[in-house]
Amino acid sequence: MRKLKVILIVYATLMCSVTFAADWNFYGSARVNTFYTKFDKSPFSPGTAALGLATGNDTSNYEQKLHGNARIGARVSAGETLSGRFEYGALGGSANLRLLFGEWNFGAGSLRVGKSYSPLVFPCSNQVFSINSLGRGDHHMTTWGQLYGGRKTMIRLKFGGFQIAAVEPDTLVSLTESMTGAGTQQPDTEIRLPRIQAKYKYDLPRGWAALAGAYQNFNILSSGEEHSVSSWLVGLGGRLNLGPAYLKGNIYGGQNVGNHVQFLVNGNLWSTTGNAGTGNFDGDGFGLARWDGSTVVDRDAVAGLIVAGLEIRKGLYVETGYGYVKSELDGDGFGKDDAATYYVQSTIFLAPGVSVTPEIGRCDMKQSDDPVITYAGIKWQINF
Repeated sequence: MRKLKVILIVYATLMCSVTFAADWNFYGSARVNTFYTKFDKSPFSPGTAALGLATGNDTSNYEQKLHGNARIGARVSAGETLSGRFEYGALGGSANLRLLFGEWNFGAGSLRVGKSYSPLVFPCSNQVFSINSLGRGDHHMTTWGQLYGGRKTMIRLKFGGFQIAAVEPDTLVSLTESMTGAGTQQPDTEIRLPRIQAKYKYDLPRGWAALAGAYQNFNILSSGEEHSVSSWLVGLGGRLNLGPAYLKGNIYGGQNVGNHVQFLVNGNLWSTTGNAGTGNFDGDGFGLARWDGSTVVDRDAVAGLIVAGLEIRKGLYVETGYGYVKSELDGDGFGKDDAATYYVQSTIFLAPGVSVTPEIGRCDMKQSDDPVITYAGIKWQINF
């Protein structure tokens, strides 16, 4: 019995030493929006036809929601060469995993494994209003100009300012209207390689410049045949600091870019519960290749944004931005789809970690039957 107690004590001591060897730095961010929106031609208002198929009514709504990117997490250090991070958000009012990765610094570079930010991220815009989704928050013009590949499962190598990653595949395609409806499903696919995404960032005395690229290929299997879908993009971005002022921007373009980054040009747009609707995802307008059951039609796309800001005094900032996206199917007889958004905001720090961000803006989906949102409100945020 005494030997058993000794063994248990030694085991507990070893476990404690392992448990507390890592340095855990927890953090959190509570974020709430209070916005008023005017929604012209809402496809979801009562009495209208199916999703995106008819011009809707004009509606106005007040919305107060917990931002989906309110978060809690921790940065972990386990010695000189091992580190990690996890982070949970509040999307839909429920905990969702945003980040979970470990990283090994092997001297010449580092290896990251897990769910993390894609190399395809240019942090240019601070737009806070969630334009095209319910309660996501802090949109940053990610579907209208800012290069943003999201948080994905990946294996990433980084050497100084260069990083390259094998990212989980994305095989979504756009479906023609004849293929959508009850029971709509994406086609069967065959994948042989992951998405490959890379970025090189160069730090400048007054800012930074970055170049990014991505490629993926998969096959659609139909009636004993294989139909290849290739997606790629190239992007350029940067920031220039001019004393208390700054200028940021990026531009990117490619083919079927929706398999790599967030992109939107059509009427699948809402901002508040009062304007929300349901419908089958057809992928049209999301920068994806089109599939009609027998043929793949590639979609070309281009997008960009420009952002300017000024620190008026410590704790008081103003910023304005404009973003534009355009896509077009290859071949004769296909017209372009485009959209734009712009905003003006002021971030005011009331105390360390406590801020409010009043913002006004607009998103115009451009096409004659597509919606337009004008909004104004405040984001409330406390970091802890």
